[in-house]
Amino acid sequence: MSFKHIKKLFKYLDGCKRFVVGYIIVALIEAILGVVIPIFSAKRLVYLTDSLMNQLLLASIIVALLNLIQIISNCFKSLFYKRINLCSTINIQNELARQILLVETSEVDKVSSGLFIERLANDTSEISNVFMEMSYWTSYFLSNIGVLVALFILNKYFFIFGLIEAICSFFVTRQRVEKQTIFNKGIKAKKEVKSGLITEVIHGIRDIKVLNAANSILDEIKHKITDVADEERKYQKVYISYSALESVIKELFDFIFIILGIYLFKNELVTIPILIIAYNYQPRVKRTLLAVAELLDYGKRFGVAFDRVFEIIDGDKFKKETFGSVHVNKLEGNIEFRNVSFGYEKNKKVIDKMNFKVKPNEKVAFVGQSGAGKSTIFGLISKLYNINSGDILFDGISINDLDCDSLRNNMSIITQDPYIFNFSIKENLLIAKKNATMKEIREACKMACIDDFIMKLPHKYNTNIGENGVILSGGQKQRIAIARALLMKTEIILFDEATSALDNKTQKEISKAIDNLKGEYTILIVAHRLSTVIDCDRIYVVNDGKITDAGTHEELIKKSKYYVSLYKNEEC
Repeated sequence: MSFKHIKKLFKYLDGCKRFVVGYIIVALIEAILGVVIPIFSAKRLVYLTDSLMNQLLLASIIVALLNLIQIISNCFKSLFYKRINLCSTINIQNELARQILLVETSEVDKVSSGLFIERLANDTSEISNVFMEMSYWTSYFLSNIGVLVALFILNKYFFIFGLIEAICSFFVTRQRVEKQTIFNKGIKAKKEVKSGLITEVIHGIRDIKVLNAANSILDEIKHKITDVADEERKYQKVYISYSALESVIKELFDFIFIILGIYLFKNELVTIPILIIAYNYQPRVKRTLLAVAELLDYGKRFGVAFDRVFEIIDGDKFKKETFGSVHVNKLEGNIEFRNVSFGYEKNKKVIDKMNFKVKPNEKVAFVGQSGAGKSTIFGLISKLYNINSGDILFDGISINDLDCDSLRNNMSIITQDPYIFNFSIKENLLIAKKNATMKEIREACKMACIDDFIMKLPHKYNTNIGENGVILSGGQKQRIAIARALLMKTEIILFDEATSALDNKTQKEISKAIDNLKGEYTILIVAHRLSTVIDCDRIYVVNDGKITDAGTHEELIKKSKYYVSLYKNEEC
């Protein structure tokens, strides 16, 4: 851990800085009490031995008051600790969640979801927890410096003895920390893999049941859990072994301390009061350097968690979406591809020098066989993926010059398999427009032919529909997604095979709803069924990542054999 780490972390203490100040004040009070209380405790024993009852009573009252102050300060310290921990965790998690949403789609495609889940859920909490532990051990170290100085003044022999014990304990603890750090990194990496698998299993549980694949999946889960457990066993083995060694060292030095005390007393090099005070101070002298070892331990753990979180926040490992600075409140709907090329993998183009234009308020379709690049066009238009070469223009402005709001506030997409959140129907719709009225919501749902179904549900629009809309059919999910997109009232609407999961009757109703939008919005459609796009103003035929033909349905029937084959076979 470095000063740079601490400086970054302090940025996330907004809203709790007064608790940080309180924590520091209480820590200083505890440091003073840690030096004073052992002195008065020793005096009580001396007064008791010398039968000085009045002095004993006074010393006991002072110790009781000091202990009461220490109890109260501990309560405040715990309160401040919890508030700082909670506040910083919330701030870091909010920032990490925001940055995860900014990660390029191509980067998300490469990794398991478990990576983001582990870092958001666990590493952020560990950063806050470890930071607070480090604060504790720092204050503990500073308070024990005072004890060390007091012991040096009281008796040089005890001071030297305590220093030797502290150094021995420090080196043993340091060795433990080094080995545990190695295993800690392995545990976190394996937990990411395990979390990713479990997430996939939950999402795919219906397919697992249908395929009767529970046993093979359970074997894989067991394997991942065992991998984590093996690393944790190695971690615990190191901890237990070194803890035992530390305990042996402690007992050995305690015994040696008694022998040293007897020797010094017999040779009149120490008095009973000094011996008692030194005995009370001895554990804390040893833990002075032990606190340094603990700081090293927490520092390494902090560094591991910090690096895992901030390689996402700072974008060192995962590329973030980049947008331009040009802001446009309303796009007219002019879209142009100029020699656009793109591939999900290097040297493997999905789109190859593609050119086409779409005019405002046109209804345009893209047809072609599966894998031709139709859906990829929409991914590029919405900037989910960055083009490799060429340019995409909106109203004559490069997609790379427009800011995020200009692009995505003017565009809505209905995909073949939309994600429906584990919210109520109303909450799912409000994602698109958080201040939408109930009247606007129902109008959008009526256009999407889903309002009648919703109104028949027991809780109507307040019905919770489960993770990814589990209680809905495929067609109902798509209609919810269509309503969500229509609620945005964007100038450009992209339908990516949005009616493919619907029955013929519903498909006709949705097509009618889409027709109602014609002339008011720029509509782009990727079609599975050519019968749904024959009335488009223009149809682009996509083959091997290129536009091979264009025209109305009637024109293409006359001039394109490929289109005719698609139309007859409905294979696109």
